[in-house]
Amino acid sequence: MTSVPRPVSVGIDLRSGPRYPTGLAVLDATLRCLRIEKMRTDEQILDAIALARPDVVAIDAPLALPEGRDCADPACACARFGIMRKVDRIAAREGYRPFPTLLPSMVKLTLRGIALLERLRRDGHVVIEVYPGMTQDVLGIPRKGAGTDGLRRGLKRRGITGLPRSRQLSHDELDGVTCALTGSLYLDGRTETMGDGVPVPLVLPDRARDWS
Repeated sequence: MTSVPRPVSVGIDLRSGPRYPTGLAVLDATLRCLRIEKMRTDEQILDAIALARPDVVAIDAPLALPEGRDCADPACACARFGIMRKVDRIAAREGYRPFPTLLPSMVKLTLRGIALLERLRRDGHVVIEVYPGMTQDVLGIPRKGAGTDGLRRGLKRRGITGLPRSRQLSHDELDGVTCALTGSLYLDGRTETMGDGVPVPLVLPDRARDWS
């Protein structure tokens, strides 16, 4: 059996729960896509990560509560600290417009992301938070709003190979590839961290580089 080039990056475009499809992709050191599919349950996601044995897991979801918050309950006294993290405000100021971490429509996603982070860290994985739209903007890749064909072509221009041709890939799957690409760049030392990186870094391609 041919050995898999290392390092390996897993990208997860996480959704708020199993009702909606989460996109997961695995890239090797050559940016070849080893796996890409939609999943629904945490068990499916964790099993795929265990099988891949990745060097980094890059997740598109808020992986921490806003500073000062110890829960997501809007009636709790800690709610006075608001629904946005410092890194959310930095990203907004720089034009990336992330959804606030504890916006009512984001709460389930945030709590799922935090729980997944805790499980992965217990299992010894390196985990980073990523935002596909941010990576796509920095690398000049069309966002999914422009359609899956443009996003797929943009990823191929950035060196992604091995995307299946036998079926139409979903937005979630292609954003999973973008997450994994960000993870690969992180392993290669070609990223920066937005904010202070605590408790988990929000990672994007190094904007000081020429990506043209």
